[in-house]
Amino acid sequence: MGQADQQRRLMDAVGNKYQVLCHIGGGGMAQVYLARHRFHGGLFAIKVLAEHLADDPIIVSRFEHEAQMAASLSSHPNIVPIFDIGEGNGLHYLVMQFIAGEDMASFLRREGRLAVPAATNVISQVTEGLSCAEARHIVHRDLKPANMLLDETGRIKLLDFGIARIADASHDLTRPGETVGTPHYMSPEQVRGEPCDIRSDLYTLGLVFFELLTGHKPFESESGPAVQIAHLSKSPPSLLDYDRSLPQSFDHIVQKLLAKRPEDRYQNTGELLNVLTRYGADAGPGPLRPSIAPRLREAIRRARQLPLDSQPPSAHLSPSPEHAAHFPPTILAPASAPSSPTVKVETGANDRSTSRRWLIVAVTAAILPVLVWLLRPKPIPAPSDSASSALPPVYSDEHGRMVLVPAGAFIFGSAAEHSTQNVSLPAFYIDETEVSNAEYHRFCAATGHIPPPTPDYDSHLEYPVSDISFQDATAFALWAGKRLPTEEEWEKAAGGTDGRVYPWGDTPWDGDLPTSIQPVDSNPLRRSPYGAYNMAGNVWEWTATPINPSPAEIAAMQQLVNGQSFSAHWRVVKGGSFALGDSKEFAVAKHRGLPIDAQSPWIGFRCVRNAPPV
Repeated sequence: MGQADQQRRLMDAVGNKYQVLCHIGGGGMAQVYLARHRFHGGLFAIKVLAEHLADDPIIVSRFEHEAQMAASLSSHPNIVPIFDIGEGNGLHYLVMQFIAGEDMASFLRREGRLAVPAATNVISQVTEGLSCAEARHIVHRDLKPANMLLDETGRIKLLDFGIARIADASHDLTRPGETVGTPHYMSPEQVRGEPCDIRSDLYTLGLVFFELLTGHKPFESESGPAVQIAHLSKSPPSLLDYDRSLPQSFDHIVQKLLAKRPEDRYQNTGELLNVLTRYGADAGPGPLRPSIAPRLREAIRRARQLPLDSQPPSAHLSPSPEHAAHFPPTILAPASAPSSPTVKVETGANDRSTSRRWLIVAVTAAILPVLVWLLRPKPIPAPSDSASSALPPVYSDEHGRMVLVPAGAFIFGSAAEHSTQNVSLPAFYIDETEVSNAEYHRFCAATGHIPPPTPDYDSHLEYPVSDISFQDATAFALWAGKRLPTEEEWEKAAGGTDGRVYPWGDTPWDGDLPTSIQPVDSNPLRRSPYGAYNMAGNVWEWTATPINPSPAEIAAMQQLVNGQSFSAHWRVVKGGSFALGDSKEFAVAKHRGLPIDAQSPWIGFRCVRNAPPV
């Protein structure tokens, strides 16, 4: 199938929501197209699985599974977000954030090797992205400069998590002369076909680091098998063999990364980041800037001039009358990211004439049963963590204050929802307050993002921003150089380590409970153990943790909708809101799920960032 035919078939599959504009890249595994959302005008990259792979159900299943894993990483600023996975007209595709930039392979061909500060910045940013994958036990397996995208702000974003595993399953389908994986960037255990973990990615990162600093690959040969043999048995050259002026300390780092045995390398991303930071590396956006091809710039310019559709591609959902008095309204977002695959329900004409809004705010009694009060587990003593104690308790930048949540264990979950477990997390910082309307105004002004429709957005800048979809929250976090918290991170930040039921202790909030949204710094006596405001009440908060709705939950959701679609991808929301007028949903271990394209006047968010190594 040619690109023109594939593009036409893709347009037929997604044309209700996107205009597929042009082909922008690809290889043996997939082709990539630039697309534009018909209603809000956002640009996306749609990656289509190659035809010779899409015919095999095993490959397709792995493609979808790997994409789901990669999507769970989408809140990290150094990873290209995957918003959706879809299928239609015999095509299997991913919808990703479109980033105008240049991959590092192209940059190196154009500019040559990098100065030491720039090279260490690139490696530090990539390591930060890998740290997010490591926390979820996801291995990239195909790290290389071509999968490291440099955007116009100097940020590095990783592409194609898990794609090598798809290639592993497709080896019988590759055409003559093609090899599985990229020999110059394979670890010894990959060459041997053994299981891989984060140390395999760190070996590959050492290969890339060597290339960035010298302009050469450690093992250079036109023969793929010869390079693979070198990975297994040949000692890598020294950086100083190419340039005596390069720091010996960095040669030591690269040699340790390139150790043949995994146990001789850095054992995790934290170890590597600690060393890089010690030598002055910065993991924020760096000094490099991409060169964007004129053809692509012209395609972007033309896309932004196209007229928008006058109606969103998916309409609002309607409430079930018996729930209207109890749960705040939620609508589907005309969001900054797509919502397919979807669950769609057809209802009668009389239903479609009722209210245009639907009520779920995390859950009604129809979606998930009301949970019993939490059984308090045995407290875990707060850890004595000398490394965390060396970190400042507050981190401040132009986006506001964040409070430190030290490294260590805590009790995660509740007996009412799922078995409790002791979870240990590295240190991180969390926003002291929910993201405010004032801060979201700055984001929209800087990026052109569509503001939320709530009346309070302009009149009460001190309130938390609400009517925010998961995609909106993710876009803000990317802009601010942060990410959304996992459910585990949110829960520890809210409840600490002593097994308390609420952020302030074990006693429910009775007597003076607000019934309307309050300023983000309200209720100071009910802050979390680490000083975060309103982690119970005010607005529900998005997390980055996926949740799979059960058939019963889907069926209950379908009773609330009015012949419209909602995303099949859901995320956990935490904290409850003041909407109900009581504190039943305020326990730190309670969680609910929402489709990623859902909005509500009672749903907002806050962000986190990794603590620097100490």
